[in-house]
Amino acid sequence: MNRRIPIAIGVLLLVAAAAWLLFGRSPSAGDVLEAAGTVEATTADLGFQAPGRIATVDAEEGARVSAGDLIAKLDVAELDARRAAAVAQLETARAQLRELERGARPEELAQARAAVVAADQKLEEARRDLDRTRRLEAGGAVSREALERVETAHVVAQTQAAQAREQLRLVQTGPRSERIEAARAQVAAAEAMVAQVDATLSNASIVAPFAGVVTVRHREPGETVAAGQPVVTLMNPADRWVRIYVREDRVGRVALGQPARITTDSHRDTEFSGRVVHIASEAEFTPRNVQTEEERVKLVYAVKVQVTGDDALALKPGVPADVVLLGNGDPQD
Repeated sequence: MNRRIPIAIGVLLLVAAAAWLLFGRSPSAGDVLEAAGTVEATTADLGFQAPGRIATVDAEEGARVSAGDLIAKLDVAELDARRAAAVAQLETARAQLRELERGARPEELAQARAAVVAADQKLEEARRDLDRTRRLEAGGAVSREALERVETAHVVAQTQAAQAREQLRLVQTGPRSERIEAARAQVAAAEAMVAQVDATLSNASIVAPFAGVVTVRHREPGETVAAGQPVVTLMNPADRWVRIYVREDRVGRVALGQPARITTDSHRDTEFSGRVVHIASEAEFTPRNVQTEEERVKLVYAVKVQVTGDDALALKPGVPADVVLLGNGDPQD
Protein backbone atom coordinates (compact mmCIF):
# COMPACT_ATOMS: atom_id res chain seq x y z
CA MET A 1 0.00 0.00 0.00
CA ASN A 2 2.80 2.39 0.87
CA ARG A 3 4.46 1.63 -2.48
CA ARG A 4 1.39 2.85 -4.39
CA ILE A 5 1.55 6.35 -2.84
CA PRO A 6 4.86 7.39 -4.49
CA ILE A 7 3.60 6.04 -7.86
CA ALA A 8 0.37 8.06 -7.59
CA ILE A 9 2.30 11.18 -6.66
CA GLY A 10 4.57 10.71 -9.69
CA VAL A 11 1.59 10.33 -12.02
CA LEU A 12 0.04 13.54 -10.65
CA LEU A 13 3.30 15.39 -11.17
CA LEU A 14 3.51 14.22 -14.80
CA VAL A 15 -0.10 15.29 -15.47
CA ALA A 16 0.55 18.70 -13.92
CA ALA A 17 3.68 19.19 -15.99
CA ALA A 18 1.85 18.25 -19.19
CA ALA A 19 -1.00 20.62 -18.37
CA TRP A 20 1.44 23.46 -17.81
CA LEU A 21 3.16 22.76 -21.10
CA LEU A 22 -0.16 22.75 -22.95
CA PHE A 23 -2.09 25.50 -21.21
CA GLY A 24 0.01 27.29 -18.63
CA ARG A 25 2.89 28.41 -20.85
CA SER A 26 2.62 32.00 -22.21
CA PRO A 27 3.27 32.50 -25.91
CA SER A 28 6.87 33.28 -26.69
CA ALA A 29 8.22 35.69 -29.26
CA GLY A 30 9.19 32.69 -31.35
CA ASP A 31 5.63 31.44 -32.02
CA VAL A 32 4.87 30.99 -35.72
CA LEU A 33 1.88 31.41 -38.00
CA GLU A 34 1.29 29.04 -40.90
CA ALA A 35 -0.79 29.69 -44.02
CA ALA A 36 -1.07 28.56 -47.63
CA GLY A 37 -1.24 30.60 -50.80
CA THR A 38 -0.11 30.78 -54.40
CA VAL A 39 3.04 32.33 -55.84
CA GLU A 40 2.29 35.51 -57.81
CA ALA A 41 4.50 37.93 -59.71
CA THR A 42 4.38 41.31 -61.42
CA THR A 43 3.81 40.71 -65.14
CA ALA A 44 3.27 43.02 -68.08
CA ASP A 45 1.53 42.23 -71.36
CA LEU A 46 3.57 44.26 -73.83
CA GLY A 47 2.16 45.41 -77.17
CA PHE A 48 2.61 48.14 -79.74
CA GLN A 49 0.90 51.51 -79.32
CA ALA A 50 0.35 51.58 -83.08
CA PRO A 51 -1.19 48.95 -85.38
CA GLY A 52 0.88 47.28 -88.07
CA ARG A 53 2.73 44.21 -89.28
CA ILE A 54 5.35 42.71 -86.98
CA ALA A 55 8.84 42.79 -88.48
CA THR A 56 10.84 41.15 -85.68
CA VAL A 57 10.36 39.52 -82.28
CA ASP A 58 13.77 39.28 -80.66
CA ALA A 59 12.90 37.46 -77.40
CA GLU A 60 12.12 33.77 -76.98
CA GLU A 61 10.05 32.36 -74.13
CA GLY A 62 12.25 31.97 -71.08
CA ALA A 63 14.75 34.56 -72.25
CA ARG A 64 16.03 37.11 -69.75
CA VAL A 65 16.00 40.74 -70.86
CA SER A 66 17.32 43.92 -69.32
CA ALA A 67 15.40 47.15 -68.92
CA GLY A 68 15.52 49.06 -72.21
CA ASP A 69 16.19 46.02 -74.42
CA LEU A 70 14.39 45.96 -77.78
CA ILE A 71 11.92 43.06 -77.77
CA ALA A 72 9.89 43.51 -80.97
CA LYS A 73 9.47 45.94 -83.86
CA LEU A 74 6.87 46.75 -86.52
CA ASP A 75 7.52 47.23 -90.23
CA VAL A 76 8.09 51.00 -90.51
CA ALA A 77 8.65 51.48 -94.27
CA GLU A 78 5.47 53.55 -94.61
CA LEU A 79 6.31 55.58 -91.51
CA ASP A 80 9.79 56.31 -92.85
CA ALA A 81 8.25 57.69 -96.05
CA ARG A 82 5.82 59.84 -94.07
CA ARG A 83 8.70 61.21 -92.02
CA ALA A 84 10.68 62.09 -95.13
CA ALA A 85 7.69 64.03 -96.49
CA ALA A 86 7.19 65.81 -93.16
CA VAL A 87 10.87 66.80 -93.02
CA ALA A 88 10.68 68.20 -96.56
CA GLN A 89 7.67 70.33 -95.62
CA LEU A 90 9.52 71.57 -92.57
CA GLU A 91 12.56 72.62 -94.60
CA THR A 92 10.31 74.48 -97.07
CA ALA A 93 8.57 76.35 -94.25
CA ARG A 94 11.89 77.29 -92.66
CA ALA A 95 13.25 78.58 -95.98
CA GLN A 96 10.19 80.77 -96.49
CA LEU A 97 10.53 82.17 -92.99
CA ARG A 98 14.22 82.97 -93.51
CA GLU A 99 13.37 84.79 -96.74
CA LEU A 100 10.77 86.95 -95.01
CA GLU A 101 13.02 87.72 -92.04
CA ARG A 102 15.93 88.81 -94.22
CA GLY A 103 13.78 91.22 -96.25
CA ALA A 104 14.27 92.20 -99.89
CA ARG A 105 17.39 91.22 -101.81
CA PRO A 106 19.60 93.93 -103.39
CA GLU A 107 18.41 92.82 -106.83
CA GLU A 108 14.78 93.38 -105.84
CA LEU A 109 15.58 96.85 -104.52
CA ALA A 110 17.40 97.75 -107.74
CA GLN A 111 14.49 96.47 -109.82
CA ALA A 112 11.97 98.54 -107.80
CA ARG A 113 14.09 101.71 -108.16
CA ALA A 114 14.42 101.16 -111.91
CA ALA A 115 10.65 100.80 -112.17
CA VAL A 116 10.23 104.17 -110.44
CA VAL A 117 12.66 105.85 -112.84
CA ALA A 118 10.88 104.37 -115.85
CA ALA A 119 7.47 105.40 -114.54
CA ASP A 120 8.71 108.97 -113.92
CA GLN A 121 10.06 109.18 -117.48
CA LYS A 122 6.73 108.06 -118.91
CA LEU A 123 4.94 110.57 -116.71
CA GLU A 124 7.22 113.37 -117.95
CA GLU A 125 6.60 112.38 -121.58
CA ALA A 126 2.86 112.29 -120.95
CA ARG A 127 3.00 115.77 -119.37
CA ARG A 128 4.86 117.21 -122.39
CA ASP A 129 2.38 115.61 -124.79
CA LEU A 130 -0.47 117.06 -122.78
CA ASP A 131 1.00 120.57 -122.88
CA ARG A 132 1.62 120.39 -126.65
CA THR A 133 -1.82 118.98 -127.37
CA ARG A 134 -3.53 121.69 -125.34
CA ARG A 135 -1.75 124.40 -127.38
CA LEU A 136 -2.68 122.70 -130.62
CA GLU A 137 -6.28 122.26 -129.54
CA ALA A 138 -6.47 125.95 -128.58
CA GLY A 139 -5.26 126.88 -132.10
CA GLY A 140 -7.73 124.51 -133.71
CA ALA A 141 -5.02 122.15 -135.00
CA VAL A 142 -6.39 119.05 -133.17
CA SER A 143 -9.83 118.00 -132.10
CA ARG A 144 -11.25 117.96 -128.59
CA GLU A 145 -11.31 114.16 -128.70
CA ALA A 146 -7.55 114.05 -129.33
CA LEU A 147 -6.94 116.25 -126.31
CA GLU A 148 -9.07 113.99 -124.11
CA ARG A 149 -7.04 110.94 -125.19
CA VAL A 150 -3.81 112.69 -124.25
CA GLU A 151 -5.28 113.75 -120.90
CA THR A 152 -6.26 110.15 -120.17
CA ALA A 153 -2.75 108.93 -121.01
CA HIS A 154 -1.33 111.51 -118.61
CA VAL A 155 -3.61 110.29 -115.79
CA VAL A 156 -2.55 106.69 -116.46
CA ALA A 157 1.11 107.69 -116.34
CA GLN A 158 0.55 109.45 -113.01
CA THR A 159 -1.09 106.32 -111.58
CA GLN A 160 1.73 104.06 -112.79
CA ALA A 161 4.35 106.32 -111.26
CA ALA A 162 2.53 106.31 -107.93
CA GLN A 163 2.31 102.51 -108.00
CA ALA A 164 6.02 102.18 -108.74
CA ARG A 165 6.89 104.42 -105.79
CA GLU A 166 4.57 102.43 -103.47
CA GLN A 167 6.13 99.17 -104.61
CA LEU A 168 9.59 100.58 -103.86
CA ARG A 169 8.43 101.61 -100.40
CA LEU A 170 7.08 98.11 -99.70
CA VAL A 171 10.33 96.50 -100.85
CA GLN A 172 12.36 98.85 -98.67
CA THR A 173 10.10 98.33 -95.63
CA GLY A 174 10.03 94.54 -95.93
CA PRO A 175 7.19 92.11 -95.15
CA ARG A 176 4.60 92.93 -92.52
CA SER A 177 4.99 91.39 -89.09
CA GLU A 178 1.76 89.44 -89.64
CA ARG A 179 3.28 87.60 -92.61
CA ILE A 180 6.36 86.72 -90.58
CA GLU A 181 4.22 85.42 -87.71
CA ALA A 182 2.19 83.35 -90.16
CA ALA A 183 5.39 81.87 -91.57
CA ARG A 184 6.59 81.04 -88.08
CA ALA A 185 3.28 79.30 -87.39
CA GLN A 186 3.76 77.21 -90.52
CA VAL A 187 7.23 76.20 -89.30
CA ALA A 188 5.79 75.21 -85.91
CA ALA A 189 3.07 73.14 -87.59
CA ALA A 190 5.65 71.36 -89.75
CA GLU A 191 7.81 70.65 -86.70
CA ALA A 192 4.78 69.20 -84.90
CA MET A 193 4.12 66.93 -87.88
CA VAL A 194 7.69 65.60 -87.75
CA ALA A 195 7.40 65.08 -83.98
CA GLN A 196 4.13 63.20 -84.48
CA VAL A 197 5.70 60.84 -87.00
CA ASP A 198 8.70 60.34 -84.69
CA ALA A 199 6.34 59.45 -81.83
CA THR A 200 4.56 56.94 -84.06
CA LEU A 201 7.93 55.46 -85.00
CA SER A 202 8.86 55.08 -81.34
CA ASN A 203 5.51 53.41 -80.70
CA ALA A 204 6.39 50.87 -83.39
CA SER A 205 8.93 49.27 -81.03
CA ILE A 206 8.48 47.29 -77.82
CA VAL A 207 11.15 48.00 -75.20
CA ALA A 208 11.42 46.11 -71.92
CA PRO A 209 10.16 48.39 -69.12
CA PHE A 210 12.07 46.39 -66.51
CA ALA A 211 14.54 43.53 -66.26
CA GLY A 212 12.63 40.28 -66.43
CA VAL A 213 11.87 36.97 -68.09
CA VAL A 214 9.71 36.51 -71.18
CA THR A 215 7.02 34.04 -70.11
CA VAL A 216 4.74 34.07 -73.17
CA ARG A 217 5.41 34.92 -76.81
CA HIS A 218 1.95 35.64 -78.21
CA ARG A 219 2.81 36.73 -81.77
CA GLU A 220 5.31 35.96 -84.52
CA PRO A 221 6.95 38.07 -87.27
CA GLY A 222 4.69 38.68 -90.24
CA GLU A 223 1.48 38.84 -88.20
CA THR A 224 -0.64 41.98 -88.22
CA VAL A 225 -1.61 43.28 -84.79
CA ALA A 226 -3.88 45.99 -83.48
CA ALA A 227 -2.71 48.71 -81.12
CA GLY A 228 -2.36 47.36 -77.58
CA GLN A 229 -2.63 43.70 -78.56
CA PRO A 230 -0.17 41.63 -76.45
CA VAL A 231 2.92 40.44 -78.28
CA VAL A 232 4.95 39.16 -75.31
CA THR A 233 4.35 38.80 -71.58
CA LEU A 234 7.22 39.85 -69.33
CA MET A 235 7.57 38.75 -65.70
CA ASN A 236 9.56 40.63 -63.09
CA PRO A 237 11.41 37.92 -61.11
CA ALA A 238 12.48 40.46 -58.50
CA ASP A 239 8.85 41.09 -57.56
CA ARG A 240 7.30 37.73 -56.62
CA TRP A 241 5.17 37.09 -53.58
CA VAL A 242 2.74 34.72 -51.89
CA ARG A 243 -0.61 36.15 -50.82
CA ILE A 244 -1.90 34.52 -47.65
CA TYR A 245 -4.85 35.21 -45.35
CA VAL A 246 -4.48 35.53 -41.57
CA ARG A 247 -7.41 35.22 -39.17
CA GLU A 248 -8.62 38.39 -37.53
CA ASP A 249 -7.67 37.19 -34.05
CA ARG A 250 -4.08 36.45 -35.14
CA VAL A 251 -3.26 39.37 -37.45
CA GLY A 252 -1.86 41.29 -34.48
CA ARG A 253 1.09 38.90 -34.56
CA VAL A 254 1.99 39.96 -38.12
CA ALA A 255 4.25 42.94 -38.78
CA LEU A 256 5.78 44.57 -41.83
CA GLY A 257 9.25 43.23 -42.47
CA GLN A 258 8.53 40.04 -40.51
CA PRO A 259 10.63 37.15 -41.85
CA ALA A 260 9.02 34.08 -43.34
CA ARG A 261 9.83 30.62 -44.69
CA ILE A 262 8.25 29.47 -47.96
CA THR A 263 8.02 25.84 -49.12
CA THR A 264 6.32 24.07 -52.02
CA ASP A 265 5.46 20.47 -52.83
CA SER A 266 7.80 20.54 -55.81
CA HIS A 267 10.75 21.55 -53.59
CA ARG A 268 10.02 19.76 -50.33
CA ASP A 269 13.61 19.82 -49.12
CA THR A 270 14.17 23.51 -49.84
CA GLU A 271 13.06 26.47 -47.77
CA PHE A 272 12.93 29.90 -49.40
CA SER A 273 13.16 33.08 -47.40
CA GLY A 274 10.60 35.86 -47.55
CA ARG A 275 9.32 38.87 -45.67
CA VAL A 276 5.98 40.57 -45.08
CA VAL A 277 5.65 43.66 -47.28
CA HIS A 278 1.93 44.41 -47.05
CA ILE A 279 -0.93 43.87 -44.58
CA ALA A 280 -4.45 44.72 -45.66
CA SER A 281 -6.02 47.59 -43.75
CA GLU A 282 -9.50 46.07 -43.84
CA ALA A 283 -10.76 42.60 -43.02
CA GLU A 284 -12.62 40.48 -45.56
CA PHE A 285 -14.29 37.11 -45.66
CA THR A 286 -11.99 34.27 -46.59
CA PRO A 287 -11.88 33.94 -50.41
CA ARG A 288 -14.04 31.17 -51.90
CA ASN A 289 -11.03 29.23 -53.13
CA VAL A 290 -10.39 28.15 -49.51
CA GLN A 291 -11.37 24.50 -49.21
CA THR A 292 -13.73 24.33 -46.21
CA GLU A 293 -16.93 26.31 -45.72
CA GLU A 294 -16.05 26.80 -42.06
CA GLU A 295 -12.90 28.68 -43.02
CA ARG A 296 -14.68 30.73 -45.70
CA VAL A 297 -17.00 32.43 -43.24
CA LYS A 298 -14.18 33.75 -41.08
CA LEU A 299 -12.90 37.30 -41.26
CA VAL A 300 -9.29 37.42 -42.42
CA TYR A 301 -6.65 39.95 -43.48
CA ALA A 302 -4.72 39.57 -46.72
CA VAL A 303 -0.95 39.50 -46.17
CA LYS A 304 1.61 39.78 -48.94
CA VAL A 305 4.84 37.86 -48.35
CA GLN A 306 7.56 38.81 -50.82
CA VAL A 307 10.01 36.15 -52.00
CA THR A 308 13.53 37.27 -51.13
CA GLY A 309 15.66 34.13 -51.41
CA ASP A 310 15.10 32.50 -54.80
CA ASP A 311 17.69 33.63 -57.33
CA ALA A 312 17.17 30.43 -59.37
CA LEU A 313 13.48 31.26 -59.95
CA ALA A 314 12.32 27.95 -58.51
CA LEU A 315 9.11 29.57 -57.22
CA LYS A 316 7.16 30.20 -60.40
CA PRO A 317 3.85 32.10 -60.56
CA GLY A 318 0.85 29.87 -60.00
CA VAL A 319 2.68 27.33 -57.82
CA PRO A 320 0.91 26.57 -54.49
CA ALA A 321 3.12 27.41 -51.51
CA ASP A 322 3.09 27.09 -47.73
CA VAL A 323 4.23 30.07 -45.68
CA VAL A 324 5.47 30.12 -42.08
CA LEU A 325 5.66 33.57 -40.54
CA LEU A 326 8.49 33.61 -38.03
CA GLY A 327 8.48 35.43 -34.72
CA ASN A 328 11.28 37.73 -33.66
CA GLY A 329 12.94 34.91 -31.77
CA ASP A 330 13.04 32.43 -34.63
CA PRO A 331 16.06 32.00 -36.83
CA GLN A 332 15.55 32.98 -40.45
CA ASP A 333 17.66 30.21 -41.96
